Amino acid sequence: MLKVLTTILLFITVTSFQSFGQDSLKSTKKLELFPKSYGDKKWNLLIGLDARRSYFAGTKIKIGGIKIGAIYKGVHRFGIGFYQLNKNLVFHDVVVGKADQDLVDKEIRFSLGYSSIFYERVFFKTRWWDVSFPVHLGGGSITGTYKDTLGAYPQFVSQGFSALLPSVQVKFYPLTWLAFRVSGGYRIAFNTQPEIKRAFRTAFYGFGLSINPIELYKSIFKKNNSDKNSSEQEKEILEGEEEERR
Repeated sequence: MLKVLTTILLFITVTSFQSFGQDSLKSTKKLELFPKSYGDKKWNLLIGLDARRSYFAGTKIKIGGIKIGAIYKGVHRFGIGFYQLNKNLVFHDVVVGKADQDLVDKEIRFSLGYSSIFYERVFFKTRWWDVSFPVHLGGGSITGTYKDTLGAYPQFVSQGFSALLPSVQVKFYPLTWLAFRVSGGYRIAFNTQPEIKRAFRTAFYGFGLSINPIELYKSIFKKNNSDKNSSEQEKEILEGEEEERR
């Protein structure tokens, strides 16, 4: 699955360059990488859901979270994010060396949570495409529990870690408020035990939809105003015709 997502990401990136180049030729504008600004506003609020798929000890995991921050000049995005596993990671037939472990059903569970600061630099941006390089730096902890003979799940390990996550993200906007998103990157774990480093140091990817509620509101509000103005103009025309008839 990761290879497929990587291929799609590369394809979209190449297509983005071609599309952006065509748009630039049509508008006689020079292709600008790492633009200094985009849009009219200097500051904007950034709030969004963030979901990633990755691997832990060879097992697929899903990590969900939320990020809050700001956008400066349309091309600098930064803030803080909070993430956790969507559900506990469960392994069977693992002995943890505890005297009260249930050896008939040797089940252990792992939970994970971390927070990070992030900076995302726009590589290039058009009406249709947005390619950027997000980097997250943060830390959290992994907690493990095991099933004992009473059916309870006492904790047997809690290990902190730090992580660096460089990545690339591509968005395509069929509408100003709706985007298809594909991203991929690599998680580097440090400041922790070697076992956690090996288990957590791996590639990650994400895909889905992004909705900008502010742009959606603007789109609806603008359409309503446009319809209202058209109705008023039509009414004025009809009233003018009626006066002429009189």
